[in-house]
Amino acid sequence: MRYRAALQRALVVGLPVLLAVMAGCLGDPSLTPSSPKPTPAAVTFVGNAACAECHPDIAKSHSQSNHAHTLSLLTHDEAGVRLPPLGKIGSSEFVLQKVAETLTVAIPGLSQETVPLELALGSGKTGVTYVAFLDESKMAEFRMSYFPAKSTWYITPGQEKLAPGSLGKIHSAANAKKCLLCHAVSVPDPVALPERRFFGVGCESCHGSGTAHVAAARAGNYTQGKMESLGKLPARELNLRCGKCHGTPEDVAAAHLPGDVTNRMQTYGLMESKCFQKSPETLSCVTCHNPHENAKTQPVFYERICLKCHSTPASNQKTCPINPKTNCVSCHMPLRKALSGSDIPMKMADHKIKIPEK
Repeated sequence: MRYRAALQRALVVGLPVLLAVMAGCLGDPSLTPSSPKPTPAAVTFVGNAACAECHPDIAKSHSQSNHAHTLSLLTHDEAGVRLPPLGKIGSSEFVLQKVAETLTVAIPGLSQETVPLELALGSGKTGVTYVAFLDESKMAEFRMSYFPAKSTWYITPGQEKLAPGSLGKIHSAANAKKCLLCHAVSVPDPVALPERRFFGVGCESCHGSGTAHVAAARAGNYTQGKMESLGKLPARELNLRCGKCHGTPEDVAAAHLPGDVTNRMQTYGLMESKCFQKSPETLSCVTCHNPHENAKTQPVFYERICLKCHSTPASNQKTCPINPKTNCVSCHMPLRKALSGSDIPMKMADHKIKIPEK
């Protein structure tokens, strides 16, 4: 009872908003945390290893990408750089402890009470947020997120207005599943720890279930059970596939976000651009990004893509009157602060591809 009362005081209830957009939540804070064992997922998915049997090169490339590492157990072997340091958590009142093999957060003012953290969400490229399951229908999102590259804790986006002693937000089963499906191929019903083979954004996150395809291929029947060819989709539809986790126009409208989130919501930003609107069937996320690899960081890589359309008047596209050959990205897709109202100094490229204001 004492543990349950401590949790009631530590957890708070928020508004139901898609986590990938606003980090909102909904829930009953009166439930005691548990440490659920992995629940077998539906048999409609096979996992990356099955795909690798016939696609080893792509599978190897993908396995080394941030996409593949967006979810991990909070253990030393699994989490790697995403494992935060023990001790006091930033400027908060929380203390991170290790009890047996489990990382736990001590609740302020209740030194004998702890709450376990079970999963790390995020690859570690920027921030990592930690969650714990409360029961079969709730998931708690910890109020503090860790940024490995800076060795710094920040308040988790969307939780800036919570009381300093609040442990975090509780997500309903529906919101928890939406969140986890941007970090795992499949999530059990009722919501619980995904199977280990489904951790991370996998082949089937984008290509759909591979069960029939793999069964046919293993039987030597390569004409049955074919997967959808994403490369043949119209650009708009392909963008919306990426937008499931990178923010569609519908997500922005539903969450009542300001129109300037064209950097944080990349799909929304791209689809708001004149470049896309004048070529809706050809300009997609994969025009510039290979989803099986990490995004390139060299500006010259993207400049070459821009110049395929904007290099000569004969291309029927305008050439830049200021600098027709270089600096396309720094001028037209500048880095802007990603999270307004947050102390997190993270910047993202504006995908609206705008003409700079004079």
